[in-house]
Amino acid sequence: MTKTLICLLLTASLVHAQPPTISYTTPLVFNAGDAIPDLTPTTSGGAVVYGRIVSSFAGSGFTGGGNGNGTAASFNLPTVVALDHLGNIFVVDRMNNKIRKITPNGDVTTFAGSGAIGSTDGPWYMANFHFPDGAVCDSQNNVFISDQSNHKIRKIAPDGTVSTFAGTGTIGSANGPGLTASFYYPAGMAIDAYDNLYIAEYGNNKIRKITPDGTVSTFAGIGTAGSAEGDVATAQFNGPTGVCLDSFGNVFVADYYNNKIRKIDTSGNVTTWAGTGSIGSADGLGTNASFYYPAIVAVDANNNLFVTDEENNKIRKIDTAGNVTTFAGTGTAGATDGPADSAEFNTPTGVAVDGTQIVYVCDYANNKIRKINEYGYTVSPNLPEGLTLDKATGVISGTPTTAMAATDFTVTASNPDGAGSFVINITVSGLGLP
Repeated sequence: MTKTLICLLLTASLVHAQPPTISYTTPLVFNAGDAIPDLTPTTSGGAVVYGRIVSSFAGSGFTGGGNGNGTAASFNLPTVVALDHLGNIFVVDRMNNKIRKITPNGDVTTFAGSGAIGSTDGPWYMANFHFPDGAVCDSQNNVFISDQSNHKIRKIAPDGTVSTFAGTGTIGSANGPGLTASFYYPAGMAIDAYDNLYIAEYGNNKIRKITPDGTVSTFAGIGTAGSAEGDVATAQFNGPTGVCLDSFGNVFVADYYNNKIRKIDTSGNVTTWAGTGSIGSADGLGTNASFYYPAIVAVDANNNLFVTDEENNKIRKIDTAGNVTTFAGTGTAGATDGPADSAEFNTPTGVAVDGTQIVYVCDYANNKIRKINEYGYTVSPNLPEGLTLDKATGVISGTPTTAMAATDFTVTASNPDGAGSFVINITVSGLGLP
């Protein structure tokens, strides 16, 4: 009896710890204008999970600097995560004065920094930083760091060699060639398709730009704290900490003390994209929503924005129409993993989104890197016009409206243990059209 029970439990555990396996009837031919019978997937393997799940990707939660896999490693107030083109994650481990690297399988190592405070350039193990704050990767997998208390932008080559890319190290706001320019507490950074850097300059209340040859200029902001809108030469920011670019070249700024997300369009106009300017946590459209010290803003492949709403202990999402919603977090400081609407963060600062829509968060006061996955059913490309996929059940239903030649559609089902896909071939004839 006991052995039977153990076997059953082991079997159940193994089934749970598997990605889903799905299939549909295929090929299929439908008539435009005629409702189709519901297409329900056959499933096996692990159960399909629907919803947004927060998990701890790396970091034990205890203060430290240990390397290791996933939660066996430790951090000391990590501020920002940046992704390269190989799937690696770079973490600005602020109070350790190091840049850490996490491989796709979760192995954490020290990428650069001796751990001692300083500004020494050189090999990764000899170089020093002073409370680094921001990071971004270019097309050649160089990593750029806003070395905040050194008032410099540092460059780390793929082999770990650290150099000073821009900044004299003295507080200032001078533009010009990299090593003659000056900064005042540079914070979050972004990069465009041409490898130009954009820096949210916290101390100078400006957005600065650095070309690939190191030339520094003021991209937006007069330097006086405020919230004035208008042209980039007259607009004001108040302690900006984060910046990102969408696929059209618009620049979005996490305007920390203004409690706003600002937009700089391609014509150089600065406006408020979201936020009343008053402290709050209201969701809503654009300037009806509110934030409490938004720290970093990131963009996904669909031009949705993700914001670490630091003092609200939430991750917020802003869609392309400007609708602000709570993506994850209850608002209570904590470290609880699980469904997004019951998960907790503690002063989240950095955020980044990879090509598969996984959101990574620097959970600053928890000394962790958290991961937010959305599970369920997806399809690519979009189904024929008039048909829909239920993301929770995988049921395809509706009435096709337009004739279409035979086309393959890949339906993917996922759970925390992985994903499984199946290709359906669908033809829509024009027989049912009037």
